[in-house]
Amino acid sequence: MKHTIIFCLVLFILVSSPLFAAGIREERAREEALAHTPTLSGSSVWKISGDSGIMFMAGSVHILRETDFPLPGEFDLAFNKSDRLVLEADVTLMEDPLLMEYLVSQMFLPDDLTLKDVLDPEVFELLAEVCYEFGFSINDVMRFKPSMVMMILSLLQIEDFGFVQYGVDHYYQEKAYLTGMPVYFLETVESQIHAIVSMGVGYENEFILYSIQDMAGTEDGLELLMEEWKYGKSEGMEETLRAMREDWPSIYRALITARHDAWQPQLIDMIASEYVYFVITGVLHKHGPNGLIQMLEDLGYTVEQLTTGN
Repeated sequence: MKHTIIFCLVLFILVSSPLFAAGIREERAREEALAHTPTLSGSSVWKISGDSGIMFMAGSVHILRETDFPLPGEFDLAFNKSDRLVLEADVTLMEDPLLMEYLVSQMFLPDDLTLKDVLDPEVFELLAEVCYEFGFSINDVMRFKPSMVMMILSLLQIEDFGFVQYGVDHYYQEKAYLTGMPVYFLETVESQIHAIVSMGVGYENEFILYSIQDMAGTEDGLELLMEEWKYGKSEGMEETLRAMREDWPSIYRALITARHDAWQPQLIDMIASEYVYFVITGVLHKHGPNGLIQMLEDLGYTVEQLTTGN
């Protein structure tokens, strides 16, 4: 399996996640991001055309490096041609104390259970060693759900790779507010929190073991995925989605197909609207046989990948 779980956590990560990760360990020094010479063309931005209207759609990475800015020009091209911005969820609501209370309530195992209760002894000891390597004690997260512990470890790991900046969606949400563009959302923050905290329920040992195994190749894998995002390629992401679909079908349903089914009628209405919508979701949502691009093509829409020459 090719680093499926960690890539799921990284690419579907909530922008608000550093709020609780930072409370466990002070931010560590960031390494310089690896530089590479662009050899590709294209973008993770598409124009969707139907008989009754058009829509722009873009793939986001929710946490970026300083070296990822400025964003590819196709993002601004689509934004400037649009009347409305649509994001997955309004993560600025994480400043709401009631929503933070909900997040905290979902982080913990039920009925006073601890990680020792849901993990085999050898798996627990391995997780404890990994937590120690990242600068905190497993006792600090003893009552956390396994998915939340792995979320924290993933965040701390990608911080070391320079991923500390807000991502594409947050950037354009701020830009929309500054320019007066209306902003809409496909789902609630609560639904995103539920999808994340539900990962690994019922197969906690396997989830932890595979996740820790995946961490060894995260840096190289992220470099490939970031290059694909920047230049609109998808080979590595297609492989990640295939592995997720085959090895973790319940996670695939929760994070991909169930959400796309819920989004589909909304996207159809947007394309038919008198307004031009710019829809930004996580980049993995665009690709694969159940991705939004394939879904819209199957519905008869024309999908064109944007370049700055469009």
